[in-house]
Amino acid sequence: MFEKLTQVKNDNAQGEYYLPDVLSLILNDGGIVEVYRTNDVEEIMGVNDRVMLSQAEKAMQRRTNHYHMLNGVTIIDPDSTYIGPDVTIGSDTVIEPGVRINGRTEIGEDVVIGQYSEINNSTIENGACIQQSVVNDASVGANTKVGPFAQLRPGAQLGADVKVGNFVEIKKADLKDGAKVSHLSYIGDAVIGERTNIGCGTITVNYDGENKFKTIVGKDSFVGCNVNLVAPVTIGDDVLVAAGSTITDDVPNDSLAVARARQTTKEGYRK
Repeated sequence: MFEKLTQVKNDNAQGEYYLPDVLSLILNDGGIVEVYRTNDVEEIMGVNDRVMLSQAEKAMQRRTNHYHMLNGVTIIDPDSTYIGPDVTIGSDTVIEPGVRINGRTEIGEDVVIGQYSEINNSTIENGACIQQSVVNDASVGANTKVGPFAQLRPGAQLGADVKVGNFVEIKKADLKDGAKVSHLSYIGDAVIGERTNIGCGTITVNYDGENKFKTIVGKDSFVGCNVNLVAPVTIGDDVLVAAGSTITDDVPNDSLAVARARQTTKEGYRK
């Protein structure tokens, strides 16, 4: 039947494609047509305009959500939750209202997807929590916390026990287990080592107008607030980068890096 659908014409007064025309095409080719009786009107509903399309989509939404709930997923408000047909979700996961999950997304067990989050073609491992964030073509490790208001762009890879906080954007970056980027940061084309903390307002300066360059930060390092990491640059293990620094040179292990203007205070200047 699906092969014959491509042969259906719309040369009629309404200019519509009529599904029953498939029956004539099958019979003309010597096929067999039989009667099937159904008590489910949704199985045979037509779609001739955008209103009917929305009704069909609503029916599929209801079926999909019903399937996941029967398999142990808690969906707080099924009417406002949209889950694509290729999505898999583990048991005891909670989906809050207003969530959209599409593409080939895999969500593990005991996950919380907070309200109004959007997830596409991504992997979310057991125990992770996504709060009011957008995740596209990314992976989130076990027990990792994302959001609120974070964006994981394509190529973002978060290990286990990672924290990505509010107003943080991650693109094509690998955050190893236990790494933290808690506030107001952009991390792109980078590797952040285990247990390293990235301070508020830190960015990787990865683009020179023509090419992208990589930033590498080792494990157990601490990058202070408002730091610019000008790629290509490598920060070693157990490094402390002082707040407000603009780092353009590599920093070896066990070092303190300070790259900022020295403060000058003139007492009594305003008298």
